[in-house]
Amino acid sequence: MNEKIKNPKMTPWYLTAKGAVIVSGVFSILAVGMLLWNYVIDKAGLPDKEQIYSSELVEKKALLAQDPLNEELKKEIRNLDLELRQGYFQRKAFADRGRYFLLIGIVIFLFAIRQVAAIHKAPFKKWSRLKEPEFEINKKAQARSAISVMGLILLGGAVTLALLPTVDLTTLSSEMANAEEPTLPDYPAMEEIQQNWPRFRGPGGLGISYHERAPTSWNGETGEGILWKTEVPRTGPNSPIVWNDRLFFTGGDQMNKEVFCFSTATGDLVWSRRVENVPGNPGKELNVLEDTGFVAPTMACDGSRVYALFADGDLACFDFNGKQVWAKNLGTPDNIYGLASSLAAYQNNVLIQYDQGTEEDTKSKLIALEGKTGVIAWQATRPVANAWTTPVLAQTDSGEQIITCSEPWVIGYEPNEGKELWRANLMGTDLAPSPIYAQGLAIVVQPSEAMFAIRTDSQGDVTDTPQVAWIKDCPAPDICSPVSNGELIFLLGSMGELGCYETKTGEMIWEEIIDDSFQASPTIAGGWLYLLSEEGVTYRVKAAREYEAAGTSPLDEWLRASPAFMDGRIYIRGDRFLYCIGSE
Repeated sequence: MNEKIKNPKMTPWYLTAKGAVIVSGVFSILAVGMLLWNYVIDKAGLPDKEQIYSSELVEKKALLAQDPLNEELKKEIRNLDLELRQGYFQRKAFADRGRYFLLIGIVIFLFAIRQVAAIHKAPFKKWSRLKEPEFEINKKAQARSAISVMGLILLGGAVTLALLPTVDLTTLSSEMANAEEPTLPDYPAMEEIQQNWPRFRGPGGLGISYHERAPTSWNGETGEGILWKTEVPRTGPNSPIVWNDRLFFTGGDQMNKEVFCFSTATGDLVWSRRVENVPGNPGKELNVLEDTGFVAPTMACDGSRVYALFADGDLACFDFNGKQVWAKNLGTPDNIYGLASSLAAYQNNVLIQYDQGTEEDTKSKLIALEGKTGVIAWQATRPVANAWTTPVLAQTDSGEQIITCSEPWVIGYEPNEGKELWRANLMGTDLAPSPIYAQGLAIVVQPSEAMFAIRTDSQGDVTDTPQVAWIKDCPAPDICSPVSNGELIFLLGSMGELGCYETKTGEMIWEEIIDDSFQASPTIAGGWLYLLSEEGVTYRVKAAREYEAAGTSPLDEWLRASPAFMDGRIYIRGDRFLYCIGSE
């Protein structure tokens, strides 16, 4: 009769379950090992979520800052940045998917081993030559081995799942579907910033367009070269900023402070928001110069939010849909001109050069606020007087720096914590032109008197040291900020004095007079200087060692704001209209 008793351990189901135990166990062990290795690589290697740069990328970007028109270098930077980003996101996608594969492997292992254990308990005659005690010992040993393997897998899986970031299971399908387009870090990479116009004078505040294409002629009377124009809701001297398909600026007076968002494709007003009832605003009436007004500071954008600052110290943050994220008052500034310093964004912070009072009263500050909350990230007290200048962000050989100038100091700061790096006592009163950076030098001008160059690898007070590379007596501008293509520096005076200077030495190369008046700062795009006059005429001059003019483009519009450049487009804000210059 014993021959007729079927051995459960010889059935296909048992063999399948036993095979599943082995396969799922090996798979789970391998998955644990690979996920742990990926975790170690991600923590020990580069890039991480907050800084996707390698040392090679930093070096190349420093070289590009010295030679911003080097197209081959731009291509190398784009390729390297893409490679680093792809590596990061591949590891992230591997971790996100891997933990679920591990979970599936563990579930299969547990189910299969349970089936094997149940079959072991089934009654049947043992056909082995082993005696019953030996069989029982072997069975117990196998059970202990199985339990040990299962324990190791569970332990490894638990450790791996604990180390990996938590993922919402409800979003798994969408994450898997969009694995090729993962979420970017909180702040944009430098390449993305350079494709937009996020602040006064564009990326870094240097007046350089990184796009190869720029319009060359247009006419406001005939409409030639003008894609669209739309009426400006409220006047103001601040310049437009652009991020992808959105253009922003502010307008108004003491009673009406507004932020406007336009479509770059059509010129339609997408939304407008009043800034009012800001916490901390003292409600005092201000007296400001008519030329400055209440909305002189240009806005800033970090790719997710926009920031607007007004003459009474009100600072407001909005998302791209027009929702107010936060607002606060920085205190009414003690400024004889009215507040005119524009905003800047660095990573997750918005930067405010809040200079006021005199050099001795320590009222001036450089402030960094968290973009998401408005909470102070850091602030540095500045021993300077009030000024109209705006800080610039420079990719220097020794790292990123915030460069500022106010009476009497030019100061360089480390942007993550606001630590002062160097300073030089060079500046006088009535400062409006902002600094620039080129070839390892911070370039600043003292209106009507001189131009200075300070090496940015400096430390401490370098006023009377060789770190002040050169000082050049020249008819420096009183309003327009300088601009440089790396090799050359160009100065534009308010009465049309245009000069070209050697960056390394400060020596003048040529000087011309344009019969017009200017408030907008010059911009370099496609190898040409774009000069926008108050009368609405744009002059194009070759950014080169020899003076070469290429005609004019009129708008019949009073212009004070500096233009914004995108790929094949120029956005110009006049007192009456906003223009999109370009071709179809």
